[in-house]
Amino acid sequence: MKFHRILFPVDFSDYSQKLNGQVEWLAQRFNSKVTLLHVFEIPSSWYGGADAPMLSGEDIVAFANDERQRLQEYSIHIPESRLERVSLEGGAAWHIANWTKEHDTDLVVMGTHGFGALRRMLLGSVAMKVLHDVDCPVWTQSAKAEPAGDLQRIGNIVCPIELTDEAEPLLQFANNMAATFGANVHLLHVIPEQDVREYRYFDLDFHRRLNEMATQEIARYQKTVGTNFPLNITSGHIGQDAAELAQRENADLILIGRGKSRGVLGSLRSHSADIIRTAPCPVLSYSADWLAREFHRSSAFPVAVSAPLAFQM
Repeated sequence: MKFHRILFPVDFSDYSQKLNGQVEWLAQRFNSKVTLLHVFEIPSSWYGGADAPMLSGEDIVAFANDERQRLQEYSIHIPESRLERVSLEGGAAWHIANWTKEHDTDLVVMGTHGFGALRRMLLGSVAMKVLHDVDCPVWTQSAKAEPAGDLQRIGNIVCPIELTDEAEPLLQFANNMAATFGANVHLLHVIPEQDVREYRYFDLDFHRRLNEMATQEIARYQKTVGTNFPLNITSGHIGQDAAELAQRENADLILIGRGKSRGVLGSLRSHSADIIRTAPCPVLSYSADWLAREFHRSSAFPVAVSAPLAFQM
């Protein structure tokens, strides 16, 4: 597993700068090339608002130049030979997604602020749009989590898993990450509370049977992929349960798939937002599209993708 090209969008905020240590560690670990990307947007009111007559073209050019200068002065401990600084104007989410597609990016590292519109208010509109639109893995840490700090190692990984056609590729990715970092992986499957509550008056053993079915299905996934990670099964809320398991296992990273986020309802159908919002550590999310592309380039690891299951949580 290699992250040769890392994209680090920066907005000059204090929280963005606190992610420097994580980017520096990853870049050193993989000898990566890092792109610092700053996207600024000229306020629309400058073009036609009440203050527009007070602003000249020179003012707008000066603002853009100031933003570019701030990017050039952005301090990060990565050799300049492996660092590039790119300043663009427009929508941040669009430029980030477009950059990953045009420059064969292996990883995006970005913070989340939670200031987006109602539809994505948990993490902020830019972060959720990026999670929805890019194919490569995205490394995030919520601003509401523990303060971002320097990474020393990745020794424990928590990996929530669902009974979907994404499960086997996710296990394959987790296995590769574990081999890369020498880490332990702890699987988590959450049986939604509402699934148990709906039948609790009609079948007292329903929860036990759901547990057994999930255990057997995940064992089958692991046998196919060749893993034997310990499995934790809970019933409740995936974000809270993932956070509690991560704290209990002293996890350095939570690994999630985000295949559902690419559906019609986008991130509203995914658990990604809930997990990232409550996680006490960084969260690395991936899409099966990237995994297929990555292993198409290298046949070192086979990708096993099963057909959709008749029984899904």
